[in-house]
Amino acid sequence: MVLRLPNLPGRQIHISTQSECRISFRMQEPKDVNCEPPTLVFLHGFNGNSASWYYQFTHFLSFRVISIDAPGFGETTVFAGGMAMFAQEVATMLSKLNLPSFWLIGHSMGGMLAQVIASQNSLRCKGLVLSCTHKGRGRPRNEPLSEDVQNRIEQRMRLNDFEYGALRVERMLSTTLSSELHEFLTSIAGENRVEGIRWGGKAMQHLDTTPYLSSIECPTLILSAQDDIVIKPNALRALIADLPDAEHIEMTGVGHAPYCEDANGFNDLIEQFILRQLNT
Repeated sequence: MVLRLPNLPGRQIHISTQSECRISFRMQEPKDVNCEPPTLVFLHGFNGNSASWYYQFTHFLSFRVISIDAPGFGETTVFAGGMAMFAQEVATMLSKLNLPSFWLIGHSMGGMLAQVIASQNSLRCKGLVLSCTHKGRGRPRNEPLSEDVQNRIEQRMRLNDFEYGALRVERMLSTTLSSELHEFLTSIAGENRVEGIRWGGKAMQHLDTTPYLSSIECPTLILSAQDDIVIKPNALRALIADLPDAEHIEMTGVGHAPYCEDANGFNDLIEQFILRQLNT
């Protein structure tokens, strides 16, 4: 099942000089080339990849937009380390692309990665948007992969792309989707590979961003979703409590994929947030 997404930039490859691992990403330059625009860096969730941000590529035409595939997703190879090591690799890649500053937008798993990147790059990260995310599960490193992740791996090995993608959408959202959005999310989740499921599951299971949050100095916007069945209320409250200066907005009528369920509302909130910071 291959979904056609007109005007979605193709993948490019960055090869790390440190680890020699490959990072795949998509990049779109702004329409107005006469000024230096803000750079928006989008980091996807556990059921996504860099194509998840299609509705952001088509909206933020006056910005430079980059979306990055996590390890084991897209054409990014699996890194030996977890979130902290990959965060360093992403920051280095952005430097190699001659991008001295950026705004981070991370969803779910990508929101956890964004927290780490922002904490390690206080001078370069101009703003942070955290969508439907939490601080990680903070489990011991010697603990086996959770039953949920092991089940995902078994399902990925057994099901075809469409079946696996449809199952992930069913487990991610309780709301009824249009056929277009269901096809969009199913197709992207259907591209998940076992390597990505294993890396992402392990990274989120071990991660606890609590020690990083006090180092985040940039303006921060937390977006939650009224009908989110993935991010538990206690996990959201813990994130908000540890980022007391962050602005929090709950989006209504959407679940765990607000970036496409209500793309216009999601994009407007991000754009208004950025413009407020630029005008202060």
